[in-house]
Amino acid sequence: MNIIETTVEDFGPGRIRVTSIIDLTTSMVESGSTTPELGEGPTGDAVPDRIVRSLITRGPGSVSLGDICSDVGGNHSTVNTQAHALATNKPDLQIRLRGWVVRTERGRYALSPAARAKVGI
Repeated sequence: MNIIETTVEDFGPGRIRVTSIIDLTTSMVESGSTTPELGEGPTGDAVPDRIVRSLITRGPGSVSLGDICSDVGGNHSTVNTQAHALATNKPDLQIRLRGWVVRTERGRYALSPAARAKVGI
């Protein structure tokens, strides 16, 4: 799934309208899936790879951003941005990591069900 465009319109005090155009890939539509196909997974040492490895190491539950940062190291803001990008499958992130990370709530991330099945946890 790719978000092609999002617009926000002001409708007065305390009211806005948010409209998004979403492109569903053919494979998702045909399979009835609501998540993208799983990519091959972490192979390098970039921050996104280290985030996925941290989630694999910590197991199937959701993990706080602070715990991920302590595993990954580096700039907290960069790790936060990359974790969010992974969870929302932003197109600028490595395609091989698509579908590995889901956001469970604000500041908490986990491996997707497909990723857990792939690594056997």
